[in-house]
Amino acid sequence: MKYLSHCLLIVTLFSKAQTPQKQTSLKQPKLVIGIVVDQMRQDYIYRYWNKFGNGGFKKLIQEGYFYKNAHFNYVPTYTGPGHASIYCGTSPATHGIIANDWYDKETNAIVYCTDDKDAKTIGSDSKAGLMSPKKMLTTTIGDELKINSNQRSKVFAISLKDRSSILPAGHSANAAFWFDGSVGKFISSSHYMNALPKWLNEFNDLQFVKNYLSKGWNTLYPLKTYVESISDNNNYEQAPNKKDTAIFPYYYKTQLEKNNFEILKATPYGNSITKELALACLKSEQLGKNKETDMLCISFSSTDYVGHSYGPRSVEIEDVYLRLDKDLEELLKYIDGNIGKENVIIFLTADHGACDVPAHLIDMKIPGGYINETELTTKIKSFCFHQFGDSLVNDMINQQVFLNETKLTTLNLNKSKVEHDIANFLLTIKGVSEAYPSDVLKYENFTEGSFKSLIQKGYNHVRSGSVAFSYNPAWMEYHSKGTTHGASYSYDTHVPLLFYGMNIKHGSTVNKVNIVDIAPTISSMLHISFPNGTTGIPLKELLDN
Repeated sequence: MKYLSHCLLIVTLFSKAQTPQKQTSLKQPKLVIGIVVDQMRQDYIYRYWNKFGNGGFKKLIQEGYFYKNAHFNYVPTYTGPGHASIYCGTSPATHGIIANDWYDKETNAIVYCTDDKDAKTIGSDSKAGLMSPKKMLTTTIGDELKINSNQRSKVFAISLKDRSSILPAGHSANAAFWFDGSVGKFISSSHYMNALPKWLNEFNDLQFVKNYLSKGWNTLYPLKTYVESISDNNNYEQAPNKKDTAIFPYYYKTQLEKNNFEILKATPYGNSITKELALACLKSEQLGKNKETDMLCISFSSTDYVGHSYGPRSVEIEDVYLRLDKDLEELLKYIDGNIGKENVIIFLTADHGACDVPAHLIDMKIPGGYINETELTTKIKSFCFHQFGDSLVNDMINQQVFLNETKLTTLNLNKSKVEHDIANFLLTIKGVSEAYPSDVLKYENFTEGSFKSLIQKGYNHVRSGSVAFSYNPAWMEYHSKGTTHGASYSYDTHVPLLFYGMNIKHGSTVNKVNIVDIAPTISSMLHISFPNGTTGIPLKELLDN
């Protein structure tokens, strides 16, 4: 009897083991949308809040999660490195996009971050498509999504700027599209395809560019209501077309007659046509309608072109953001209605901020200033000639000095001593705040978040220069009108970071986070590998659910 009981127990356990267990699958979003607003400072959210509608920026904040203290953790804060860092989850020290342009030590020439002489333009006869992401050393979110799905996921990226499309798209995307101002159409590269898709040709044929530019540009609301900005007629702005006076309204008849469509980039209509292209891509490629998760990367670039010309306190920049808010509302309305908030994850951030116009600050008795880098390069060469018998400098770009190392060897000079002497000399120049030789950046550890640490995280041992330096706050190499970016200070590093969609709880935090945390966070939500150079950390607030 005892033997029989044991047999029955074994049979019962074996039977249970063979019973199929109920399977639970990980819920995946149907679509990830990354939105980058070029040159968007964090304070724009608050400055224009009362004029934003309820369906754009406010919707993302009021229904999503808002990181109020998000920063870039490196310098230089430029467009190329910004987009690469967002989607690669690491800084230029690792992904290799150290600037928009840099001095290449092998070819002794300036190279562009997405130039590719082996590529061909797809969609026009110009050279605007001789591009690819080959200089980026790591994978992106989209690359990992492609690998994880065995290429079944669709990954697209669009922008007016080539680098703002190519770098987010990554190496294995279905396509990256950008605007060719010489023909007024969106194009691509042979890195991605042999011919534009039919739907994009049809989109280009709609001639949105001519329709938008024929309207001219006046303020969305009465000019007198733009109290968040300084006077429209001031001495701190310069229109992109130097012949125009930098006051409203603007007309583009001359450009249209000459078929010169580049001016579109410096108007709010550049953002609007980017939005139209995003909608066309969503519909035509059926993004978010497939079994696998798809991804669309959108970068709004007009905010940067307008910001450079007019500065962050201008009526023009305010008007661009009020119009962008409406473009975002239209985009979100389509996504909510056709894909569903519960099926999508959206993040919005910026690739860098911008400095107030130094001339404006100076007039307000606030410190600021300008550096002439041509003159500075001459001073460094002169110092080297008198100190070492040769100018030694091959180039100076992105606040880095590139020395001729062959000459250092020929002249039997100690590389470290030369670099340290140049660094010390730079500190005697008015407006220069810090300077570091390459051995310091390579081998010393700095406190996380310090200005020194930011320089180090932007320094790539192979591609970067012999000496890196930085300017004082609100000092820059630029014209006396308009502004630029690239510094380690909060006006350039502090940007919005918003998340919205599936399992994103409403909330906000002022805890400091880094932009490189975006990629590992999205990857965690998708249950895929982090981009292979990731140094960021997943954002805990979003993953508790």
